[in-house]
Amino acid sequence: MEGKKLYFRLTAIAALTAALALVMVVRLYDMQIVHGLSYSEESEKRITRTVEVKASRGELVDRYGRKLVTNRIAYNVGFDMTLLPDGRENEIIARLLETADEFSVSHDTFFPLERTSAGGWRYTSSTTGQNRMARFLAAMGWTEGDEPDAEWQSVLTADELAEKLCEEYGVDPESERVREVLALRWELDLRTPRIGLNIAPYVFANDVPGEFIASVAERDLPGVEILTDTVRQYETEYAANLLGRVTPIYDTDDYDALKEKGYALDDMIGRDGAEAAFEDILRGVDGVRVEERSESGSVTNVMYSREPKPGDNVMLTIDIRLQEAAEKALASRIQSLKETGEAGGYYGSKDVGGGAVVVVDVKNFDILAAANYPTFSLSTYYEDQEKLTSDPLTPMVNRAFVGHYAPGSTFKMSTAVAALETGAIQPSTRIYDKGIYTYYAPSYTPVCEVYPGSHGNVDVIGALRVSCNYFFYEAGRLTGIENMNRFGRALGLGQPTGVELPEYTGVLAGPEEREAAGGTWYGGDTIQAAIGQSDNNFSPLQLAVYIASLANPDGVRLDAHLLKSVRSYDYQGTVSEHRSTVLARVDISEETRATVLAGMRAVTQFGGSANGTFGNYPIAVGAKTGSAQTGQGSATGIFVAFAPYEDPQIAVAVVVEHANKGSWLAVVARDVMDAYFRTDSAFHTAEAEGGLLN
Repeated sequence: MEGKKLYFRLTAIAALTAALALVMVVRLYDMQIVHGLSYSEESEKRITRTVEVKASRGELVDRYGRKLVTNRIAYNVGFDMTLLPDGRENEIIARLLETADEFSVSHDTFFPLERTSAGGWRYTSSTTGQNRMARFLAAMGWTEGDEPDAEWQSVLTADELAEKLCEEYGVDPESERVREVLALRWELDLRTPRIGLNIAPYVFANDVPGEFIASVAERDLPGVEILTDTVRQYETEYAANLLGRVTPIYDTDDYDALKEKGYALDDMIGRDGAEAAFEDILRGVDGVRVEERSESGSVTNVMYSREPKPGDNVMLTIDIRLQEAAEKALASRIQSLKETGEAGGYYGSKDVGGGAVVVVDVKNFDILAAANYPTFSLSTYYEDQEKLTSDPLTPMVNRAFVGHYAPGSTFKMSTAVAALETGAIQPSTRIYDKGIYTYYAPSYTPVCEVYPGSHGNVDVIGALRVSCNYFFYEAGRLTGIENMNRFGRALGLGQPTGVELPEYTGVLAGPEEREAAGGTWYGGDTIQAAIGQSDNNFSPLQLAVYIASLANPDGVRLDAHLLKSVRSYDYQGTVSEHRSTVLARVDISEETRATVLAGMRAVTQFGGSANGTFGNYPIAVGAKTGSAQTGQGSATGIFVAFAPYEDPQIAVAVVVEHANKGSWLAVVARDVMDAYFRTDSAFHTAEAEGGLLN
């Protein structure tokens, strides 16, 4: 019985196997013999193309990991030239333009031709468009020679060029959309091998709304494709000048150097701020995707020959909350000074201009904040561009780093250091203020600011407290300009700070600078330099570094910097951390340092110009006010400070154009210190911040 069952089972399995084999043979015969030719033709119709996949850009975060600049997904509309049917290009482009009009979607081109009101053509002022047209004409053989002709506009009139383009692209010169269709055909043609330009694929419209995408997808527009990309998302309204912009690469850029790094024209690149300074870190490595498509355009297979690698993330040294406090304090004070001045009040200045605040960590020279007024919004930069570029207060200028201002009396600490260290004066030396300084009489007799009054007999601490010009005239003369400059350079004045962004390196007044400018240095210039006038000119950042160098207990000047560390694209690891560099040894005695800092402390106490702001402040502060004459309008106001006095942690520099008096800016530094010490004493948890990194 069991034997029969086994026999039947084996017979059934054999029959099933034979049947399956027969089906396979028939199917193979059908595929290879009966329909082999048609299948072969169908396979040849499949289109393979290589697509560059853009890597996402690294993010910018503050020192505590708060997100400042991130990325978001955006949808763009572009063209796939391999699927754009021959002979239908103009029709499809016109229909795309009609769809864009329905949804108020704009598009840009660099096409350097436009219609006149009379119906003719004229050239536009687009430099990029003109450069690209010159190369296009050379490649097409429409101008003489193989190289682009810079004078091509004198060879072809605008009407002649439009006529040739209409003929080349089969566009009706009388059609309503002739200019738009020509522009798009030209943009697409620029990217073909026959023109030979290294330009990123043309994008018709960037960051378009979903309803427009849906409408494009519903219409018969072969060759038009929906693309995904990432665009910058700004998570803060502050620090615009520090963070910077990302823009396309233009023909006017130093493109030869960028091409060597793998950039194409119209690729996005950091233009200024941290985006530019840390471009090599933030920029990822683009990938390459190989797509196989059917003749209808359907993707049938996708593989990567190189996966895209996102850029790394940059952790900056700034504290965005401190930055916010600095920007608000600066704007509030400038607006108050203007309103009071326009109303005729004493504590104001109707011609007050722009300004800056810089906060530096005394221990490691991290730049904790760098505020500018006026400033701008990165989120609405392109909408505001015309207004920003026409604003006489130049909000796009990073005054904190590239502004240049005479330091006025804030320079007197440097003079005091030089005088004490060279023995020109002692801490106990007293100089009687006669009101009029007559050493260079009769040719030059400057007066003290309280003349016809007098500060009487003052020592260096007292001279700093009351800002006695007479004392520092004499101290400067006894010290000499060479010694003054030796210590000024050690403290960072007129020297590069090391910051990664562009900066003004400053001018330390002296014979060499004057003679290099074609002038002559006189003895009277030395005493003017001693009080921060003459040719002395520094940026707010340099002034903050100067105070940090003076207050630094280790007696060193380190490189000021914005880069704290580099984090991997997924924030799981630290790629690198900033290592401070000693730029100079501030070789001064502890007695000199203590004496000068005591003078700054006296400025905030009874009789000092900052006593009204810091006299009852809960933290001991050292400070110095300054007012520098500019020869135009009110004096520039300068205020520098450090705190706490016993254990310096931060140095602050405030500069406001035409503020009249530096003492009127002390409230800005106070608001900054309020924000810093409140944050420092009650640091929030990672959960509360919602973005702190491990």
